[in-house]
Amino acid sequence: MMRVNVLLDIFLIGVGLYLTMTDPAAKTLGIILVLAGVTSRITRTVFSPTEPYDERQGTIKIRSGHIAYLVSIGYLFLILILVNLSIIKDIQFALLLALGGQVLFFPLILLYVNRKI
Repeated sequence: MMRVNVLLDIFLIGVGLYLTMTDPAAKTLGIILVLAGVTSRITRTVFSPTEPYDERQGTIKIRSGHIAYLVSIGYLFLILILVNLSIIKDIQFALLLALGGQVLFFPLILLYVNRKI
C-alpha cells in the first residue's frame, strides 16, 4: 500500500506539472494538483501510515496546526498589503499564492515541529 501512495503522489505532481506547463486554461488546476501531491508526500513522510496513532502524534498535529494558523494570518496580511501597493497586480495570482501558502503551511510546520520534538 505504501508504494501505491507514493505512486499516486508522483502522479499528482506529474499531472499537475504537465497541466501547468502545457495548457494555459488549466494552469490553476495544475498548480492545485502539484500542491496536493507535495502536501500528501510531506505528511506521509512525517508520520508513517504503519505506526499506530498515539498522544505524541496528536500533540505534534495540534501544535503545528496552531503555529500554521498564526503564520497563515500574517501571510494573508502580507499578500493583502502587496495587492494594495500594486506590487501584485493580478488578483487571481494573489488568490493562488494565498491558496498555495495555506495548503503548504501545515505540512511544512508539521515537518519542523516533528523534528524539533
